[in-house]
Amino acid sequence: MFWLCSLFVSIWVEFSGALGHEDLSAHRHPRNLAVGPESALYDAKHGIKMGVPNGGCDDAQTGLDMDWDGSPTEYVCYYPTKPLIPNRKTKSRLECVHLASDYLPRHFCMNEKLTYNASIPTHGDHRPLWPKFGEYRYVPPQRWLHNIEHGSVVMLYHPCTHHRVVDKLRQIVKGCLRKHIITPSAALTRKRPLALVAWGCRLTMSGVNETEVVQFIRDKGLKGPEGSLPKEGQYDFHLLEQAQVVPGSDERDGHICPHYS
Repeated sequence: MFWLCSLFVSIWVEFSGALGHEDLSAHRHPRNLAVGPESALYDAKHGIKMGVPNGGCDDAQTGLDMDWDGSPTEYVCYYPTKPLIPNRKTKSRLECVHLASDYLPRHFCMNEKLTYNASIPTHGDHRPLWPKFGEYRYVPPQRWLHNIEHGSVVMLYHPCTHHRVVDKLRQIVKGCLRKHIITPSAALTRKRPLALVAWGCRLTMSGVNETEVVQFIRDKGLKGPEGSLPKEGQYDFHLLEQAQVVPGSDERDGHICPHYS
């Protein structure tokens, strides 16, 4: 029986990798751009203007391998016989940092590597073009941190999390805020395989407590230097489902979680 299970896992890993690994060689960037005050892309506020597609800097298509090499390890569970389920003894962990009112992340072209001092960052430098709101097969933090600055709430889940647990959290997020991003992330721990991230804050969880989740979204959503900006993004690589206006609310998310008490 053991060897049969091992064989199944081995086949599944190989099959998943063959299907899921992305060849991003066509998306590589020449890495030769320097943006200075004389450039039309220059912006004194962020360094580089946001939301302006440019093939030499960021067009949401070129240089994507700088942030993600296409490996399926971010979104494929390699141990399908052991889905992660909630542990009632594991309490959720809310972590927030104080950010100065004048703090503004900088924008960087795809020729520069961006790294963070936390496995799940809540703020930081990012790409000029942000993801369209919605659910993705995978989107890296170098992209969704821009959404955070615009007031979005990002839902992360470990790829081995039980699908029913993921769906429970997904439905709450989609029913609360149009400005959301949903993506798997291997950066999460197996102890707390779920997370919500907003400007300066993250809530990591073992399971889904509806009251706790709704409170976080209401308290932390639409924050950030540009938290009220409703403008849609441009990046849509591996977008599975684009976000819609929440019934009972509007494009600006004027009513957060309108159907929750």
